[in-house]
Amino acid sequence: MFRVILLFSILSGSLLSSAQNNWPQYLGPDRNATIKNVSIAESWPDAGPKKLWSIPLGSGYGGASIYENEVFVLDRIVGQADVLRCLDLNSGEEKWTYQYEAPGELPYPGSRTVPTVDENYIWMVGPHGHMNCIDKKTLRPIWSKNIHTIYDAQMPNWGISQSPLLYKNLVIVAPQGSKAGCVAFNKTTGEVVWESRALTGYTFYVSPTVATIGGIDQVIMTSPYSKEDSTKIQEVVAFNAQTGKELWTYKGLKSFATITPPTIIGDNKVFLTDCSYNDKYAPVSVLIEINKTENGFQVNEIFKTEEAGCKMHPPVFRNNYLYLNSNGRPNQMVCMSLTGELQWEKGSAPEFEMGAVIQIGDYIVNQNGKNGAIHLIKPSPDGYKELAKAELFNSTKSQAWAPMAFANGKLIVRDMEQMICVDLQNP
Repeated sequence: MFRVILLFSILSGSLLSSAQNNWPQYLGPDRNATIKNVSIAESWPDAGPKKLWSIPLGSGYGGASIYENEVFVLDRIVGQADVLRCLDLNSGEEKWTYQYEAPGELPYPGSRTVPTVDENYIWMVGPHGHMNCIDKKTLRPIWSKNIHTIYDAQMPNWGISQSPLLYKNLVIVAPQGSKAGCVAFNKTTGEVVWESRALTGYTFYVSPTVATIGGIDQVIMTSPYSKEDSTKIQEVVAFNAQTGKELWTYKGLKSFATITPPTIIGDNKVFLTDCSYNDKYAPVSVLIEINKTENGFQVNEIFKTEEAGCKMHPPVFRNNYLYLNSNGRPNQMVCMSLTGELQWEKGSAPEFEMGAVIQIGDYIVNQNGKNGAIHLIKPSPDGYKELAKAELFNSTKSQAWAPMAFANGKLIVRDMEQMICVDLQNP
């Protein structure tokens, strides 16, 4: 019995260590901008945490993924090609690259998305719709396709932005075309496993999210309405993750130009947030509850508020409170309860513009989307509690909008010109 317990402890520790040391996709291990059971320092030197390395990148917004001490980022040579770069997490040394031609350019040129990685492969989607599955051994694609052209999708103003979602033996993306809204491919062959119906909104920048609700794994996708085309109607919709069958829809978000994916809370709640470009910023946040019934699923709206909304990145959830960078009214970081009330008074927290926020163990790291500075925060509904701040960039360009990544004690951040790695465990 002792040997069995010991073996279980070793295996459990090994699995936990693996989870702690990887940030294998957009928004981290569980796709919720959170990594648990890790410790980081609760203070930084005046100069900020130790900078381990930095590398120049082409303009863009594509964040990093981290797997087994390797960093993966999809870079872009403006007007010419997409470049997958593999870097050593500890040194920043470039280990290898894979480049393919992708001519042409769009407004706000550059990379868009985060690669998804496991022990054998890397999946990525470029801003012109090129999707590749790269074999880590050969450093070549084992399958490739263009999800923009195959599914007859309208090219958004600023290109395609899809961070692939792994689910069992599937890789799922949302081309949002007239032929299919979401699509699941066999992750190693590229064969189509299921295609959902077309979405009611127009092609934009939300990536799919997976959740288990009522015992059924489901892919949740937000599709925004169009101001120019009245036939494009907003919806939040869930499909069975194994079959693509539609499970439920919600049409009360009323969002335009949605980028922020849904946030899953508990067993059956979904938080939706946006801040749309209309005549002025119009923030909105909604919490819905999904209940399984004899006839399927029922959607109940718990609250809707226009007091805060996040345009670019999802919030983090901790101890029944949501922490997000609101854009609009107010234009600051906020703490929101599950009743929709703001816990902090307006103006009591800094403005982070469209920067990303992630939760690492007991702390929050928030990046200012305008100047790239990072802030260490102790989450509390009692008020904004900043522990440390670091100015990392001296950029001539603003818009540090890329998602952050954290693994093995190291934080990866970028702006429009470079990517930087800092040590948060030994600052």
